[in-house]
Amino acid sequence: MTSPSRSISMQRRLLGAELLRLREIAGLTQDEAATRLGKQGNKVSRVESGKIGIDRTDLDALLELYGASEKDQVWCRELNRTAKPKRGRPASETTLYLGPRWFRAFRDLEADASEIMEVGTEIVPGILQTDDYIRAMFDAQEVDPADRIVDDTLRVRADRRQLLTRENPARFAFVLSESALRRRIGGPAVMAEQLRHLTEVAMLPNVTLQVIPFDARSYAHLNTDFTLFRFGHEMANDIVYLEMFSDAAYLDKPPETVRRYAELFGRLRGVALGPVESRNLLETVAEEYVMATARS
Repeated sequence: MTSPSRSISMQRRLLGAELLRLREIAGLTQDEAATRLGKQGNKVSRVESGKIGIDRTDLDALLELYGASEKDQVWCRELNRTAKPKRGRPASETTLYLGPRWFRAFRDLEADASEIMEVGTEIVPGILQTDDYIRAMFDAQEVDPADRIVDDTLRVRADRRQLLTRENPARFAFVLSESALRRRIGGPAVMAEQLRHLTEVAMLPNVTLQVIPFDARSYAHLNTDFTLFRFGHEMANDIVYLEMFSDAAYLDKPPETVRRYAELFGRLRGVALGPVESRNLLETVAEEYVMATARS
């Protein structure tokens, strides 16, 4: 892991990814964009990789060149504003990234990461959820099924699920508590379908799924849900995502803090069942839900 002083900040990496996406939508090469900007050929490349920042004037010019929507313009300018180091802040200080656009940042990181490690203790992680499981969660919150938020969530989750099977996908590792399998979200039929889906995903070559059973030796930090993103880019530090009630935090420094989460994930994998035994448990619990459905 690189030192904090040389690492690419989360915001700068996200800004680069956004500008890359917008440029590709506009159908321009890096050289073409740089020429239009009146800059050297590698300027756009270095900005997109997060190696250098970009000033407000050049950012505005690129956003206009790419025909960015107002929503995308606001997001890029916010990322650029927060990417600038705060005067007087120690380089090793832990940074919390908060704000109303927290989930857009999550999706950008999820799409860009080369390895994703996630712990789920009470509910199935979002990228693994079936549509009926999602609907059941909204129903438990008494959200109208016709509410736009339900359709939007289903659409976003469908897009995210494609990351599991896209070309050159990231490596995914999930550690779930048995509680996530037993916690009834919807009826037994919903849970049976959900666990069958988990079994199928666990068979993918880029996915490892392990379950910590109830009879495993006690582990003090099993109630800590988090996602750890790892990147293949030069100077890119790991980032830890912590979801809260209506917000989220992203940790990328100091390295010791992030490393402790990586070590915790390793310890949780160590007390979990192996991948094959975990699939067997998923199938067993799914069958219990099937039998419960037949009795109802």
